[in-house]
Amino acid sequence: MAAGGEIALNGTVKNLVAAGGEISIQLDAVITGQRISNAGTVSRNLTVRAGAFENTGSAGRVDYQKTAGLDALRGVMRIFRVLMMLGFLILGVILLKLFPTLFFSVEAKVRNSPLRNTAVGVALIIVSTVMIFVLTITIVGLPLAAVMGMLFVIALMLASIFVYFALGRAVCDALTVKPSDLLSFVCGFVLLALLFHIPVAGMFIGFGALSLGFGSILYAVRNNLQRLTAPTT
Repeated sequence: MAAGGEIALNGTVKNLVAAGGEISIQLDAVITGQRISNAGTVSRNLTVRAGAFENTGSAGRVDYQKTAGLDALRGVMRIFRVLMMLGFLILGVILLKLFPTLFFSVEAKVRNSPLRNTAVGVALIIVSTVMIFVLTITIVGLPLAAVMGMLFVIALMLASIFVYFALGRAVCDALTVKPSDLLSFVCGFVLLALLFHIPVAGMFIGFGALSLGFGSILYAVRNNLQRLTAPTT
């Protein structure tokens, strides 16, 4: 690290952080990064491999090549997110057709007490994570932790799907329209998908929807626990 009114570098440095009125790199410089700005002086060759390069300084010869690695990775991640969202849409449609009673049961919990269910969902996610971790490190509890982990992941995957449906029905009720259950689900899915893409806020909205759905699943299961655990005759 160097700071001063005038800085001159005439050696070999692996990592350089320099701030000054005049910066001069006497020999060759090879720089890689995502965004690079050169406001100094390189006496001979300046080689830059970066996604973006701003050169307001001077160099004997500038060799700049834009790296597409990170841009390509971002493109792949965008495609992955779109395909995942499409997969959740298809999963929700299938579950709505096969288990409509389940959807209406959880949807009622989502709409009746959203704040309480969100708070319970957050607490339950934290507690479940800690319990699974503790059971895992005991070795003896590893089989139970594996089963709990699978149920935990399944519940997390389904949590937002129920919120899509509840939001779609709430919006349709507010607009006094009566579409099919499938259209209500798609409406809620599209609205939440758009909200998820809001910078920064979308992350909190996504976690809130996840917690709300998770807590609502808990209450729906609790209310139907007696029927679910009743012995067969």
